[in-house]
Amino acid sequence: MRVTAAPLLLAALLASSAVNARDASDYSTQELVEALAQRLSKVLLAGPTRDAPPSTAAIVMLEGKGLRLAPRLQSTPAMRMLSQEQLVAEQRANFLIISQLGQQDADMLVDYETPNNASFGTLRIQDKDGKLVFKAEDTYRSSSGARATYARLYGGLPCRNGSEMAYRFNYADRYARSGECPVARFPSSDSAFEW
Repeated sequence: MRVTAAPLLLAALLASSAVNARDASDYSTQELVEALAQRLSKVLLAGPTRDAPPSTAAIVMLEGKGLRLAPRLQSTPAMRMLSQEQLVAEQRANFLIISQLGQQDADMLVDYETPNNASFGTLRIQDKDGKLVFKAEDTYRSSSGARATYARLYGGLPCRNGSEMAYRFNYADRYARSGECPVARFPSSDSAFEW
């Protein structure tokens, strides 16, 4: 009986591809967050208005259960990790909030918010042929939710001319083109009439 090399070669290839196969849960927290920031880069690198200067790096802030991820994350040239205090001090308007990142079987789920485009929800992260893919699990758009986030972060604080928030604060007003604050302080409520 003669044994050919083809079945053995095929078995070896299948075994090696099984060893090299990755699940989304095999990626590091840093890799997952960088991939998410890259996926949302069009939104995160845009200025809050057409007249505002664009960002050079995606801004990421952790909150809630997401704060536990902080020791495993670091800033890179394409992504800046900021604490809530740093974000507020810089008066950032365009950023990604990660409130939770967890495993579900081979996939990862991330709870996120990007208030500048009024999006929030949960994304499923999967590995497809060595590439991370993001699928909407539960995603929503809510301008009232975005206003609530801005009011929670900036309510009652002084507005600083030229900051992203100065541009974002009243983008329909004549002050927006210059980045000048229309009033001295940000409103504490999330009323559409004030924001």
